[in-house]
Amino acid sequence: MNTEKVIDKEESVVAYGQGPAELGGGSYGIHSGPRADMVVSVHPLCQELPLKILNSLDTNGASRTEGRTTPFVTVVTDLGGAHPTWFNPGVDKCFVPSDVLKNAAMDRNVKESQIVQYGLPIRRGFWRFGADYNSDSPPEEQDEEVEMQGVHHKPTIRESLGLKDMPTVLIVGGGDGMGGIVSQAQAVGERLQKLASSSSSPYQMVVVCGNNKAAVTELSTPQTQWGSDIEVSIQGFVNNMDEFMRASGKSLIFVS
Repeated sequence: MNTEKVIDKEESVVAYGQGPAELGGGSYGIHSGPRADMVVSVHPLCQELPLKILNSLDTNGASRTEGRTTPFVTVVTDLGGAHPTWFNPGVDKCFVPSDVLKNAAMDRNVKESQIVQYGLPIRRGFWRFGADYNSDSPPEEQDEEVEMQGVHHKPTIRESLGLKDMPTVLIVGGGDGMGGIVSQAQAVGERLQKLASSSSSPYQMVVVCGNNKAAVTELSTPQTQWGSDIEVSIQGFVNNMDEFMRASGKSLIFVS
């Protein structure tokens, strides 16, 4: 997750995540402007240090171990397993998605009264059945009851993304494009080219590289020459991953 800063209209809520240094990478980041009404952590490494910072801020530098008055909430974004640093008994609430992680939190001395089991926090686009992509209203503004009765139309979604209407493989490597995404994409591309040549059926591959700009460059032509029988779309960081997932076929490769 590439969460940098989440602020409401009065700049009163701050979220710690994989953002710039001022949000937990070495300095406070919330000492200027209006103080936060609440701090939300969405990263396993952003419990211990932010809590100490808040203790110091709330006591005017008198203590880094106690005296915090600003509410602090952890939202665990892992599902079946989680690093121990997600769980800190000093938080006010710890939101977890499953029984397994509730037990993991309790094993780390987080009290049951601090734990809220609420499922994974995901954007609406990942759980809706379908939206009318031919409508004048964008999917996020469409009526939920009507939308839940709909069926997403794959060719229409592909067209809206600038893709061809053909069997599509999607390769993703998270927000940072990790896990050897270049070599994986090249290997899959070679395999798809062989399949296309032998079957006379074209294939399409979409590679979402996230913030890995070097991967975008290396996978784009002329650095990588793709076969003539496959269509290849190289993407950087995208905010509509749900649409790319719907546009692909049954093949999804997540590189980690």
